[in-house]
Amino acid sequence: MGIPRMNSIGLKNETVVCHNPTKITSEGIWNGMNPLSSSVPLLLAQLILITLTSKAVEFLLRPLGQASIVAQIVGGLVLGPSALGHVPKIARELFPQRGQITMETIATFGLTVFLFSMGVKMDSSLMFRPEKAAVTIAVSLLVFTFIIPLLIVFLFFMNLNLEPQLKQSLPLLVSSQTLVAFPAIACILAELKIFNTEVGRLAVAVSMFYDVLALGLCAIGFSFAETMHQGVSKSVAAVLSVFGLIFGIVILVRFVLLRFLASEKETSPLDSSSQSTGPCPANEVHVTAIIVMLLLSTLASEMIGQHYFLGPMILGLAVPNASPLGAAVVSKFDTFVSGLLYPTFLAISGLKTDIYHVSIKQTQTAAIVVLSGVVIKIVAVVIPAIYEDVPFQEAFVLSLVMNARGLNELVIYNLVLEDQKISEEQFTLMVISVVLVTATITPFIKFLYHPSRKFNPMRKLTIQHHKKDTELRIVACIHQQDEVPTIVNLLEATNASVETPVSVMVVVLVEVVGSSAAMLLSYRPHRTLEPCISTNNHISNAFMQYERQNPGYVSVQVFTNMSHLGAMHDDISRLAADKRANFLILPFHKQWAIDGSIANINRPIRAMNRKLMEWAPCSLGILIDRGPVRGSLSILNTRSTYRVAVLFIGGSDDIESLAYGARMVRHERVEVTVIRFLLLGRDNSRDRKHGSETIADYRRASAGNERFKYLEELVKDGVGLAESIRNMDNIYDLIIVGKNHENSPILFGLHEWSECPELGVIGDLLASSDAETTASVLVIQQQHLAGSTSGAAYFQTDRDMFIHDEPIYDEPRSGRSSNVSISISIDGSNR
Repeated sequence: MGIPRMNSIGLKNETVVCHNPTKITSEGIWNGMNPLSSSVPLLLAQLILITLTSKAVEFLLRPLGQASIVAQIVGGLVLGPSALGHVPKIARELFPQRGQITMETIATFGLTVFLFSMGVKMDSSLMFRPEKAAVTIAVSLLVFTFIIPLLIVFLFFMNLNLEPQLKQSLPLLVSSQTLVAFPAIACILAELKIFNTEVGRLAVAVSMFYDVLALGLCAIGFSFAETMHQGVSKSVAAVLSVFGLIFGIVILVRFVLLRFLASEKETSPLDSSSQSTGPCPANEVHVTAIIVMLLLSTLASEMIGQHYFLGPMILGLAVPNASPLGAAVVSKFDTFVSGLLYPTFLAISGLKTDIYHVSIKQTQTAAIVVLSGVVIKIVAVVIPAIYEDVPFQEAFVLSLVMNARGLNELVIYNLVLEDQKISEEQFTLMVISVVLVTATITPFIKFLYHPSRKFNPMRKLTIQHHKKDTELRIVACIHQQDEVPTIVNLLEATNASVETPVSVMVVVLVEVVGSSAAMLLSYRPHRTLEPCISTNNHISNAFMQYERQNPGYVSVQVFTNMSHLGAMHDDISRLAADKRANFLILPFHKQWAIDGSIANINRPIRAMNRKLMEWAPCSLGILIDRGPVRGSLSILNTRSTYRVAVLFIGGSDDIESLAYGARMVRHERVEVTVIRFLLLGRDNSRDRKHGSETIADYRRASAGNERFKYLEELVKDGVGLAESIRNMDNIYDLIIVGKNHENSPILFGLHEWSECPELGVIGDLLASSDAETTASVLVIQQQHLAGSTSGAAYFQTDRDMFIHDEPIYDEPRSGRSSNVSISISIDGSNR
């Protein structure tokens, strides 16, 4: 059976030959049959080619800072009639028209699930409760991008002799320049890793509110246009059906889901012994119900005359953000859809383009229209953004983000091509405009916007520079429930008092799949839409107990950070900057079992720590928790002594460690031992003199405190240092050490053995599985101010910077001893 039709792959006016029902699968090459003549082998071969080509192009374009959507469309161009597909034999064998419907159907199903997952990942409240700046910018975009492009089209019609086909497609090209679709915006923000920045959040809010206005107008206009020739009554019915579909999904489905979530929390709480900090698993029946709803919403959209993408998007937005249901469905489909089917849809758009059939005149006209649309959007965003007190640079970057093209434009272009409302030449121009605009703005955004600069304050926020009689602010991040006892002990040892109170912001890191925009929520145990996490209650109760044990001088706030682990560093940095924190505590990416072996390695946590070590607006420490090995008795509930060792070699990070230890020793149940490692034969070195002066200041500040001890150990070389550290006595509960040591000669040769460079040489030795110590380890990095180099503070001449919260007494300095290990008692009389 033959059906005459235009071939969108590039071969004109061929006859579509339907598949033989018996040729779905191949009989194999041994029977003399070509496997590609059957539909299943052909589809598999096409998916393999598209995936490999797109990944290869993405790898080649990565040094240029290009987004993946550009690579995927270009991958389709490479396989299509613009390149390899221009050879007739390749086009017939690999991408024949008989396989087009099957491939497009599979890709369209993937696009449906992708749009649903994008809706789930978005915070729908931004659509209806946006901030004032988002409303102003969205209204400006809606007005200017609709009015001015229409005037341009009118001028073209009046003054230019346009070709009939271009004249027919020009209004569509112009109107497509007005799109500001949140799926495209969200994708490019995620790829640029600026989703959770100020610009990213404002861009999402603007695009989502804009879509509420534009989508409503378009749905109504489309319904009227499709049914106008059938009478007013049917036009009204079509419009009402659209509103009925939207309200039916939003009100009914969301009501059912909320009832389910509420009942699930009441009837199926997680066992208190669970160590998970993620959303509780959704019931398989309910996940299946959501999938059926997804298919029904897609079918309903087609039945009422709307295109298939309306229902899935509305359903995704109706699912409560970061709920167990949304996360479960997205996690089941995300890799397969986002990694295979969605890129296939993008590549198909490239397969349909043929640059050899585009005239120069059409290209010039389209270029003018596209360039005008970009400029109009920039102006329409920058002016109201500046009016709303957005800095000019951020306003300009926001305008570039608003120009991002992607999925929505391609969906519209494919639909109108399928309806034969535009020719393949116009389709090619539109697809190329998407590629060129996105390929141009992406490197500009990367060059102009560096969000990490905003987290660099111009003053020191450290423990060393923390002044007396002011509140010490600490941000403590927790990923596993097992980490709580060690962190609580560390906070208690920090010695909150009436003179120096402590404010703790606890951030529970919850990795969720069903959310693109990170959410930092102040913890409330009865929050309906918060992930069903019983461990949050235990974590919160532990820190509330710490607050109750220190009434009046400890305050605790518990936050839940729900996001991908790859994006959590942004919210943590922002919280630390907003709260003007002095110290940030991070979990180590390895967890120890009771027998001392490594139980778990979490590489995303390691990546998060590395980013925070670069961007953190204050001093930070990575806590290597060996609590399960030692049993970590609580300082709060016992009278046992908490023994702390501070290892000192030299550098600003070690000085920060020393300052922290000097604060801890004021606690009545904390004993601090400062162990200084010295290189044999370097008595008169400049570095040693600076370190001696600094340590002497802190020793005088702790004069009379018997819980403060000082030891010196002489080592011959780096090997001796490593051996000494690995064989430290297991009498300490916590070892504190700085990360960097200013290229000290005592560390010569040890850098080559480093397994975790983010811990520094000494921290890496203590975190190694070869280390015999069972103590937890805190590796400290002092805050790096913008433009400063690590450890520059160590060589400053103003010694008053070292101590701000204790007086310096005029007492004679103690002499150095020549013994390898010397214990010096600091009691005010024996110095």
